[in-house]
Amino acid sequence: MEEDEFIKILSNELLKGSKMLSKHCQKCGYPLFEKNGKIYCPVCERIKEKEKEIKGKGKEIINQKYKEDKEEKKVEVNIEEIIKEKINYLGEKLKNENEINRIKEIAETLYILIKILKKIK
Repeated sequence: MEEDEFIKILSNELLKGSKMLSKHCQKCGYPLFEKNGKIYCPVCERIKEKEKEIKGKGKEIINQKYKEDKEEKKVEVNIEEIIKEKINYLGEKLKNENEINRIKEIAETLYILIKILKKIK
């Protein structure tokens, strides 16, 4: 945070009715405040709030990434299964095919599907 931000924090405390004390915070050096019998450092409290906010967002980002990875793996598994099914299907078709052009088409398609399957694994 910049100096201007700290000054705004301190000013806001005064506007809220807090009393600025002559004592200073041992951590940051800014003046301590008192309100309702509680003595506190508004700067350090604001920093703690920001840290909590950042940690919370970090957890959200990690959870989102985990969900995306999990969904991506599900898609990969489904694609892998589909490709295996198609390879089996084309293998059966190839067994019974006698026309040379159709055999060539099936073989080329099988070659492509096997290549894709290897890249997925």
